[in-house]
Amino acid sequence: MITNRFRGQSLLEALLSIALGVLLIGSSVGLIGLSLKSFNSVKQRLQVNSLMRQTAEVIQSLTNDNWHSIYDLTEVTNYKISASGNTWSISSGQEISTINSIPYKRYFQVYNVTRDGSGNIFTSGTDDPSTQKITIFLEYGNNYVSSSSLPFYLTRSANNQTFWQTDWLGGNGQTGPISNPGNKFDTADSNINYASTAGSIYITTATTTVATLVSSILDTSVSGGAGFNSLLWQGSLGTSGAVKFQIASSTSSSGPWTYYGPTSTSDYYQPNPNVSIAFPTAGNTSPQNKRYIRYKVYLSTSSTTPQINDIIINWSP
Repeated sequence: MITNRFRGQSLLEALLSIALGVLLIGSSVGLIGLSLKSFNSVKQRLQVNSLMRQTAEVIQSLTNDNWHSIYDLTEVTNYKISASGNTWSISSGQEISTINSIPYKRYFQVYNVTRDGSGNIFTSGTDDPSTQKITIFLEYGNNYVSSSSLPFYLTRSANNQTFWQTDWLGGNGQTGPISNPGNKFDTADSNINYASTAGSIYITTATTTVATLVSSILDTSVSGGAGFNSLLWQGSLGTSGAVKFQIASSTSSSGPWTYYGPTSTSDYYQPNPNVSIAFPTAGNTSPQNKRYIRYKVYLSTSSTTPQINDIIINWSP
């Protein structure tokens, strides 16, 4: 009897062990299934992020080389990146492909950006032609049931160029257009002395009369228009002196040439020497997306003359 009882107990323990083993195996299989599903999900997300970052980097590179490759695209329209050898290009449509057995669609859209009166990006306001919003979309998985997006802003500030005039000794009569100001200019009145000191302009005699000089027409060679960033001059104000500028810009080398300060034709840019001042990004006074630009400088004093050694216009293609 004792032997049979122990035998029955051993059989029961064996059955319980088998049942517990089955439960553990089932749980392990379930955990493995969940782990594989989680791993595949993470793998997909990493791939999605990589594909979107790749597109963002290409867009940024193309924009640095040529702002108009992005700016001239139609808003809220699907575009894709294509490669031909070592060259990237943009065309309309969506890229459809499969990577690691995961089908995906990849495309992006471009949006104009508006700013409020304080210069902040806002849903309404004045268009800023030097800023664009880009959103990259990626749809993936069976029937493209999953999706992700990556929005970001691009500002036209890379690959900076300058029109740097450091000498006017060549004299007037160079209307342009020219790609480098050299040592000449268009016109100046008799109160401007440009010949006595190489590399400088100043007022001939101490006087309150304003002396003016107009630059040649400066050509960026950007057919769609460049982005103009800032104005800077180097030199000294003298005693009780003033240096003021107005800027004219145009899409045509023949003008029209209307000279503006930062807000109107009645005011002036008046930065201190060695301090740059930004150009407006929007409105009639803005030179943005114009191919040609020129400056008019005004000098005045009631004591000793101001002296200009350099005039620098910073711009981006």
